[in-house]
Amino acid sequence: MQETSTATPHQGTDKLIFGIVLAVVTFWLFAQTTLNVAPTMKSDLGVTTNISNIAVSITALFSGIFIVVAGGLADSLGRVRLTVAGLALNAIGSLLIAASPTGTAVWLITGRIVQGLSAACIMPATLALMKAYYDGAARQRALSFWSC
Repeated sequence: MQETSTATPHQGTDKLIFGIVLAVVTFWLFAQTTLNVAPTMKSDLGVTTNISNIAVSITALFSGIFIVVAGGLADSLGRVRLTVAGLALNAIGSLLIAASPTGTAVWLITGRIVQGLSAACIMPATLALMKAYYDGAARQRALSFWSC
């Protein structure tokens, strides 16, 4: 005779919503503020306007290129794991940018690429977490917080 266990599925809480929203906001803060600080960054690092413009837009490029791949990885490796990996990549990218030596853009561009990969990990994984842990009206509420 086989025993069957009926494990109750995990239900999302407000703490989970808050954590997921912070993960998404963390990416956007680092990625989007570059637009605001580009003129100062350009003068401090001694890079050209073209390099500065590339640094602003390259994150979105790499995020868009790898978002489908990262979504597949989230399904196979785990959504929480990929969210944590995305946050770690964001920190690494930020450190690379902060350590950029004057007169060279290699670290700056590399850091921005890593931040794009971070977004590719964070966005589909956190959205999938919302779908997995919430149902009905709670899912609508969670998705509203995620998208704001």
